[in-house]
This record gives sequence, C-alpha cells and structure tokens, in this order.
Amino acid sequence: MISSELIFGVAFFFQCAIGIVGNSLLLVLYVCIAFKKPQEKKPMDLILAHLTVANMATLFTRGIPEIMFCIGMRNVLNDLGCKVVMYIYRISRGFSVCTTSLLSMFQAIIISPNNSVWAMIKVKAHKYILHCFLFFCVTNALIYIRVIEHSEAIKNDNISRYEYMSHIFVVRSLNENKSATAFLFGMTLHDFIFHLLMALSSTHMVLLLYRHSKQVQHIYSNSNSSRSFPEIKATQTILLLVSCFVLFYWINNCCTLYVAYSVENEVEVGTIGAFFGGCYPALSPLLLIGSDSRIGKLHFIPRKEKRHHKDFMNGLVNY
Repeated sequence: MISSELIFGVAFFFQCAIGIVGNSLLLVLYVCIAFKKPQEKKPMDLILAHLTVANMATLFTRGIPEIMFCIGMRNVLNDLGCKVVMYIYRISRGFSVCTTSLLSMFQAIIISPNNSVWAMIKVKAHKYILHCFLFFCVTNALIYIRVIEHSEAIKNDNISRYEYMSHIFVVRSLNENKSATAFLFGMTLHDFIFHLLMALSSTHMVLLLYRHSKQVQHIYSNSNSSRSFPEIKATQTILLLVSCFVLFYWINNCCTLYVAYSVENEVEVGTIGAFFGGCYPALSPLLLIGSDSRIGKLHFIPRKEKRHHKDFMNGLVNY
C-alpha cells in the first residue's frame, strides 16, 4: 500500500518543479523584455517580477522541506535553521498577499476611464511602485519578527505544549506572553486590509468590464469583439489570478486553523493546507505566460532559427 508520505512527497515535488521552473522562466522573460524589447516594457512587469520572486521564496521555504521529510531526510534543520526558513516563508507569503493586492489595484487604475477620479493617479501610479515594495518589505519583516521567537525544529518531547505542529516545524503556544495578542492582531489586520483592497479593486474591474461589454455590444454586432482589446485580456487574467489566490489562501488558512485548534495534532491536515498554499505560487506563472502575447515575439536563438522559434512559442501561447 502506498504511504501518505510518498503521496505528499510526489505532490510537493511536482508542485515545486512546476512552480520554480515557471517562475524562473517568467522572471527571465521579464528581464529579457526590459533589455531586448524596452519599448514593450510595461510598469506592470515590475510588479509581476517581484511576485515571481515571492512565489519562488514560498516554494523553496515550504515545499522543499516537505519533500526532504517525505524522502526520509528527518531533523535536517536545527532550531536556528527552522527559524530562518519559517521567517522567510512568512515574509514571502505576506509579500505575495501585498503584491497580488497591488497588482489588482494597479490594473483597476489603468483601465479606469480618463474622465474618472482616478485619471490623475493613473499618470503617476507607476512612479510609486518601488515605494510600495519597500513598504511591503518593512511591514512584513516587522509583523512576522515574532515567528523567530516562537518557531523551532520539531522534537519528540512535550508535544502538548505546541500550538501548531507540522512535519518540519512547531509553533509554541502564543498564550505564553501578552505581546502575542498584538502579533495576532497585526497579522490579521494586515491580511484583512490587503484582502479588502483586493476585493474592492476586483469589484471595480468587474463593473468596468461589464460596462465595456455593454458598450461594445451596442456598437458592434459581434459580442466577442471586446476580446481584441489587450487591456481587457490583461484585466481578465488578473481577475483570474486574484480568484485563485483567494481560493488557495483561505483553504490553507482553514487547514491551519483546524490543526491549531483541534484536540489532536493532525499533521496530515496541515500538510494538505501547505500544499494548497503552494498552488498559487506554482500555477500563477502558467497563467501569466499563457496570457502575455509579448513572449512569443522574443528571440533567444540564432537568426536562422528565429522563424521556427516564433511559430513554436506562438503555438504554446495559443494552446
């Protein structure tokens, strides 16, 4: 009979392989666009490039340790290693929340009509992207600093004192100290604010797409003509990204809360939650690669092979 550890190991392996390769390829493509096709560079590329870095950090710090455990590499990380890995994981996960929210808000501003209240912000929005990233890094680093204190490598002694337990790490009870309330409040408020901004911007984009479709149907007899606008296609892709993010994020949170507050330490449920938590970093680059028409226009090989390469890449994008 196949053990659950083997199933988890294979699942995490394919998830990390697809996610790391996809995000690496996407990052290289954005760099190549910036240097080889600067006229086609978009402000959105900077946001997506940072998202790919956060995705890879999430997969490396959560997926790889799970694979190591499943193939028999137990107790590889000591307390210091576990604290570092968990701190990077929490920062990258929080940064992913912030970046996805920024992506949604930025696209909502871009597609807003020029006569709307967002017209002035639309012109200057791209200038503040790096400032936003600096703010995200600082806030996430400060909020999750408590993870260093409460995380430690898993041991067999006194398991009952742990608030949350996985195959790789444990979290000591946060009730030991009064400052834990501030930590939980800050973490909850952080996620709530960015999810609220994500919801508001997504709702705004949906309403704009609905109005645009009505206008197009009124002007043209073909109701599918709106698909020819690149802004509409980009908006649909971002809405799909946000939907996937919210779905996998809350599945992961529900599993984590179940493990934290259940009477018995059901590690398998936490592992399932960790897998769903890695689905967004693994799948998002595939959505972005498939929706970006500029990728098929890049040429990385000698001139005599350019035509064949272009046909091949266009076939992948269309597929």
